Amino acid sequence: MSGRPLATYLTYAVATLGQRRAALATALGLLAAAVCTIPIGTQQLGAPDALLPAITSAAVVAMLVSAAMLRGRYHTTRYAPLAILATGYSITAALLLPYMLSFPGVFSANGFGIGAQATPWLWIAWHASFVMGLAGYVWADSFFSRKAIDVAACSIIVRRYTLWALTVAVGAVAVIISCRASLPILVRGGAYTPFFHLLVDQLLLASVCVVLATLVARTALRHTTHLWLGVVLAAFAIDVYLNGQVVNARFSVAWYMGFLEAAAWQTIFLFVQLHDSDQQFAAIAADTRSLHEETQRDALTGLFNRRGYADRYALALRESCAVGKSIALLAVDVDYFKAFNDHFGHLAGDEALRSVAAAMLAGVNRPADAVCRMGGDEFVIVLASTDERGAVAVAERIRANIARRRIRNAPNVPIQAMSASIGIAVAPGEANESALALHERADKALYRAKNLGRDRLACADGRESGLRAV
Repeated sequence: MSGRPLATYLTYAVATLGQRRAALATALGLLAAAVCTIPIGTQQLGAPDALLPAITSAAVVAMLVSAAMLRGRYHTTRYAPLAILATGYSITAALLLPYMLSFPGVFSANGFGIGAQATPWLWIAWHASFVMGLAGYVWADSFFSRKAIDVAACSIIVRRYTLWALTVAVGAVAVIISCRASLPILVRGGAYTPFFHLLVDQLLLASVCVVLATLVARTALRHTTHLWLGVVLAAFAIDVYLNGQVVNARFSVAWYMGFLEAAAWQTIFLFVQLHDSDQQFAAIAADTRSLHEETQRDALTGLFNRRGYADRYALALRESCAVGKSIALLAVDVDYFKAFNDHFGHLAGDEALRSVAAAMLAGVNRPADAVCRMGGDEFVIVLASTDERGAVAVAERIRANIARRRIRNAPNVPIQAMSASIGIAVAPGEANESALALHERADKALYRAKNLGRDRLACADGRESGLRAV
C-alpha cells in the first residue's frame, strides 16, 4: 500500500471508465451550456417570482445533505479530509441564507433592509467560502494521505478547523452587513461595477483555477471523490467566469445561466454520493448473500450442508403447498464407501465424493431441487412438487449417473464400480410434514435398499427397484 494510511484505501474507490465518461460528459455539458449563453448573455429576462427561492432552497438542502453524508463517512473512516470537506459544504450552505435574504424581491421587497449593496458582497463571500473549503480539503487530503495520525489528534484538527472556518464565515457576514454602507460599491444602476468584475475575475476565478489545478496534479482524478470534485470545481469556475466576464446586470440571460451553473455544482456531489452509497449497499447485500450461501454449503462438494438442507426443505415445502403437490425426499448412501476410503485413502475418497456429488447434481434439473450432503457419504435430495413416480425417475437417473462414472471400488467388496443405494419418501405438501419426519421415512427405505443388496432404490411404501452395476 506504499505506506499510505489504511483509511485512505477505505475512503476512496478508483473511478471506473464509465464514471470517467459520465464526469467528462457532465463537465462538457455545463461548458457547452455556458458557451451557448455568451452571445445572448446581456439580454434581460426580468426578475423572477419563485424561481430563485426554490432553486436556492434546493441547493441549500443538497449541500447540507452532502455535508451530513461526508460527516458520516468521516465518522466511519476517521479520515479527517472528509470532515474538512463537510465543513466547506455546510458553511457555504449557511452563507447562502443571508445572501438570499438580502436579495431584493426574493423573500422581501427590500431584502429585509440589508440593502442591495450587501447582496453582491455576500455572493462573493459564499463563493470564496466554498473555494477555501475545497482548498482546505485538497491540502488535508495531501497531508493525511501521507501521514498516519491517531484518531484523537484527527478529532482535534477537525474541531479546530471547523471552529476557525465558522468564525471567519460569521465574521465576514457580520462585517458585510454592519459595514455595508462603507464598502466599495459593486452594483450601480442595476449593473455590476468594474470593481465587482475585478474581484470576481482576478481573485475568485484565479483561486478556483489554482485549487482545481492542484487537485488534478495531486490526484490525477483517479478516485471517484476526486473525479467528481474536479467536475464541481469546473462548474464553479464556469459560474464565476460568467458572472465576472459576461454578466453586465442582474436578471440577464448570463446571470440566470450562472445561477443554474451554481445550482449544478452545489448538487452534483450529492447525487454522486447517493449513487456511491447505493452501490455500496448493493455490494454489501451481495456479500451478505454470498456469506449466507457459504454457510449453507459443504466445503468439499459444494452441495448444501445440513443448514442449507433445512432452508431448502422449507422453501420446497412452501412451493409444494402453493401448487397443491407432493414433496419428495431421497436419502442417498454411497455403497461400501468406508472400504473404498480405507483401501485408496482419504484423498481418493474426497475425489470420489466430489464425483458422486457431480453425478447427483446432473440428475436434478429444477432450481427448487436441492442436493445436500449430510456428512460422510450420506446425501439427501429435496424435490419440490414431485410425486412418487417423479421421485423414482430422478433416483434411477442419479443411480445410473453414478454407475456411468465407473469409479473402481475396493477389491474386497462384491460391487466392482462405485454405486449408491437410495431411499424415497413422499408426502402431500398440505400435510406440512417436517423435514425430520420425512427424512426418517426416507432413511428407513434406504436401509431396506441396502439390506436387499445395495445399488438399488426403495420406496417408503415398500416398493424397490434397481440392478447391480456390473
